[in-house]
This record gives sequence, C-alpha cells and structure tokens, in this order.
Amino acid sequence: MTIHRKTKKQYLTICAFLVLAALFTTALSAAGLSGDQPRRIRFELRLASYEKMDGWKSVPGPYAAKTDIWISPEAALTNAELARAWPQPDGDGFSVGFLLTEEGALKLARLTKSHVGEFVALMLDGRVVSAPKIMAEITGGRAFIQGKLNEEEARSIAEGITVK
Repeated sequence: MTIHRKTKKQYLTICAFLVLAALFTTALSAAGLSGDQPRRIRFELRLASYEKMDGWKSVPGPYAAKTDIWISPEAALTNAELARAWPQPDGDGFSVGFLLTEEGALKLARLTKSHVGEFVALMLDGRVVSAPKIMAEITGGRAFIQGKLNEEEARSIAEGITVK
C-alpha cells in the first residue's frame, strides 16, 4: 500500500510539473520570448546631417571614425513599411536586400525626391549603420543595406527587420 501511494504521488507530481512547463512555454511563445524566433531588430531611415541641426540629435556616425552625425527626430521609414528582406551576395560578402510595402515605396520616393544632395541615416536598433548621400529619387521600393556582412549576419538582419 505504501508503494502504491508513493507511485501515485510521484505520478501526480510529474503531471503537475508537465502542466506548469506547458503553461510556461506557451506564455514565453505568446510574449515572443521563445528561443526559436528571430530577434526583432528595429529598422529606421532618418534624414541626417554632418552639421549641427536645431532639434536633431547627435549620435555616433556609421564608419570607423565614428564622426558624430545629426539625425532627424522623426523616422521616415520603419519596420512597418518593410514587406520582405533577404540576404544578398555581393562582391565583398553579403548585403541585406529589402522590399518596401506600397506605402513605404511612396514614402521613400517622396523623401529622396525632396532631399537630393542630403544624407539619410539607416539605423538598426538605434545605431547608424550607414549614412549615404541621396543622389536621386529612389523609386520601385527596393533597396539594400550594404556592408561587409557574412551570410549569417545578413540572414539574421533580414529576419530581424521583418519580424512583426
């Protein structure tokens, strides 16, 4: 009789543990904290300047010298305007190609058309990773995040900027 009670108690303890583990796993997944999902990366495109601009914030620049760059307080594009992203092989490794939503493509075209000759900061998780000069209006809704990335870095960024 003692063995039967002990076995039943162990069985109930194991069942309770499994139920708690299932609840905990479900809660983590619902919160987006399970390990099987890519980490979300905040993507922003902002107007930028290497000269001080009133109302703009100074942040470290993108290149090795880390010269400060002034960024607009408003993001022109964010993750919400990204439809798709992918790792793209290029001559020096990999880049990240991305396709904008229809609304995002229109925003980018308007931004680049009205700011030719100015700079734009491409930011990932609040860090400026590139600050190219706008040479012409960009239409079509496709662009690239260029850098000397390896395939895994490019894939991680592509997955992270499109996590909804």
